[in-house]
This record gives sequence, structure tokens and C-alpha cells, in this order.
Amino acid sequence: MYNLFPVLSQLSTYRLTYLTNDITAAIIVTLLLLPQSMAYALVAGVPISMGLIAATIPLVIYAIFGGSRYLTVGPVSVVSLLSLTGLSTLAQPSSSEYLMLIIVLAFLVGVIQLVMGIGRVGTILKYISSSVTYGFTSALAIIIMLNQIPSILGVKLPKYQGFFRYVEEVVTHLSMTNMVTFAIGIGSIFILFLFQKKMDVKIGPLFVIILSVLIVDNFDLEKRGTEIVGFIPRDIFGTTFQFPTLDIVWSLLPIAITISFISFFESYSVAKTLADKERESINPNQELVGIGFANIASSFVGSIPVGGAVSRAAVSYESGAKSNLSIIITALFMLLAILYVTPMLYFLPKATLGAIIIIAVKNLINFHPLRMKHGISEAILYVVTFATTLLVDVFLGIIVGVFISLGLNVLSRLK
Repeated sequence: MYNLFPVLSQLSTYRLTYLTNDITAAIIVTLLLLPQSMAYALVAGVPISMGLIAATIPLVIYAIFGGSRYLTVGPVSVVSLLSLTGLSTLAQPSSSEYLMLIIVLAFLVGVIQLVMGIGRVGTILKYISSSVTYGFTSALAIIIMLNQIPSILGVKLPKYQGFFRYVEEVVTHLSMTNMVTFAIGIGSIFILFLFQKKMDVKIGPLFVIILSVLIVDNFDLEKRGTEIVGFIPRDIFGTTFQFPTLDIVWSLLPIAITISFISFFESYSVAKTLADKERESINPNQELVGIGFANIASSFVGSIPVGGAVSRAAVSYESGAKSNLSIIITALFMLLAILYVTPMLYFLPKATLGAIIIIAVKNLINFHPLRMKHGISEAILYVVTFATTLLVDVFLGIIVGVFISLGLNVLSRLK
């Protein structure tokens, strides 16, 4: 039972003193998940309500079957972007046909991941060097940090299309910086850094959120160009699930396989990275099952493909989460927030959210494999994975790192 439901194993050794940490982490993650789920729904080309529902039920399902205490499964940027790219050639985004396709896509992604988990395909990852994981996670953290720059500067930038092109866009838009927004962003980063270095509690993000809402509201900074979260709709009812035809399944299969691998690898990479920090182990097959069931649940409630977010996992870790119970509490808080709390977040500046994400994911940047005591092959493997993911393509970075690592592993066994 413990192997099938890892949450039972965690709760069997649960201490009442952990509850404060789990509740605090859940509150902070909820305040990040709420606007992110809306934003990533728009990225995926669906109504905001579908993003909100994807941030509730799938969390509970993953918390039951998944092994990471920090991984908050829900809408993520890479999966949403891949969904839009793959489906926009088949239907017009936001159309009824498109909504049906993306719900079916979530179902297919879940089934593929579930089959991989039951077939113990995740065991292959045991033969993949941790340098691949560190290289991929570090590059992904930098990409996520870069994507927060528009919120910090208060400018509009095109969607991320590659490292060099995006940096060029940032440089060319520096002159358009909104100084009020920039002050909020930099001030939030400074306060968060201060909390992180000087205090042993994990309430920095919560303190910054409350403070920034009060400042923006009292000084009417939204009238001076500071972008805020604004009105958050409470309607979370999505389109109902319909079983697809074989033609639809066949047309969606390539993008479903791609998303299945990327969403799992992103989720597993950050889960393993954070588990390594606590000297814990993560079962890759169990993670496949957990994320697979979460995607199937997301499709049944009429929502989009989901995955484990690097930024939210990092925030959960930094906020002191102690068990999967924090994920379940997050789902409950999301439901309560959607129904009752959203008006209070009207004046929450997006610059503050960007600052919280930047401070959280910076801890995922790990150059440990570059130390020569680990061997030149590990350093090269890290650099290749890191550079390919950051400078070329996220999916290609995974493929290159995995194949090189497996090749090196085979050669070492032959010797």
C-alpha cells in the first residue's frame, strides 16, 4: 500500500509540528499557482476557467500517487506552449473543436505516462547520470528567470523563442522600463533575499505579497503603469470529456508522446534535484504513475495537460513543505481562493510574483558536476545538456543528454 500510495508512508510518520510548515507552504504556492494557472491557460489557447480547474483536482490525484512532497502538478508553461503549437494546426484556439482536442490530449498524455510507469520505463533513468538532470534543471531555471524579466521591468516582450533572441529583445526594451514596476520588482527581490539569508522562517514570499498589495492599493500604482493581477473569474467549469475517435487519437499521438516525455522529465528533474538536497530518493516509475493519473483526471474534469512546475516546486521547498499533505492543502486553498479570496488579490503586482519565482528557482541552478573531482565526462555531459537546453531547444536538450549518458554508461560496462 505504501508503494502504491506514497502519501500513506509520509502520513504514517507525520508529526503535528509539520502542519504549520505544510499550511504555510500551501498558502504561498497557492498565491503563485492562482495567477500562473490563468496565464498558462491563455498560453495554451483555452479559457481561464480551464486553467483554474487544472490547478485543483490534478493536485489531489498526484498527492495520492506521486512521491515528491514539493511537486505542485498543474498548468506549466512548456506543456501549455507545446499544446498550443501542436493543436493550432488542427483547430482554431479557443474554438469548441480546439477545446475538445486539448481535453483529449490531456487524456492521451496521462495514458502514455501511466503505461510507461506500469511498464517501469522510468527505471531507465537510473542509468542516466545526475549531470543530465542538473544540466537540464539549471538551464530550465534560467529560462524561467528570463521569462520573469518583463514582469520586473514592466514591459511587453514577445514570447520566448530562444535564449539569444530573447536577450536581444530584453536589451532593446530596456529604455521602456516602468520605473515604478521596476522598483516593486527589485524591492521584492531584496526583501526576499533578506528573509532567505537572515531569517530561519519561510514567510518571505507571503510577507512580500501582502506588502505589495497594500502598497499598490494605497498609492494607486496601477494607474502609473504597474501591471496587476486584476479581476480573477470564479467560474471554473470546463468542457466535459468526450471519448475520441481513432482518427483524432492518431492525429494527436505525436504531440502527446512529446508532451508526455517533456512534462515527466521536467517534473522528475526538479523532484529529484530537491530530493537530493534532502538526501531522499524519488522513484521515477511512481512519478510517471502519479503524473499520468493527474493528467487523466485533468481530462475527465474538462481541462488541459498538466505537469510539475519547476518554479512552484522550488517555492514549496523554500517555504518548508514537509509532506504531500501540503499539496492537498494547496488544492483546497485553490478552491477557496477561486471562490472567496480572488477579490483580495486584485492589486497584486505581477512584478512581485516574478520576484518570488526568480528567488525560488535560483536555488535550482547547480554547477556541482563541473567540479573536476567528478570526472571530465560528467562535466562534459553537464555542459552539453545545459547548453543544448538553454541555447537550442528544451526537448533537444533532454534527448541529447539522455542518449549521451546512456551511451557513456554502455561503454563503461563494456570496458
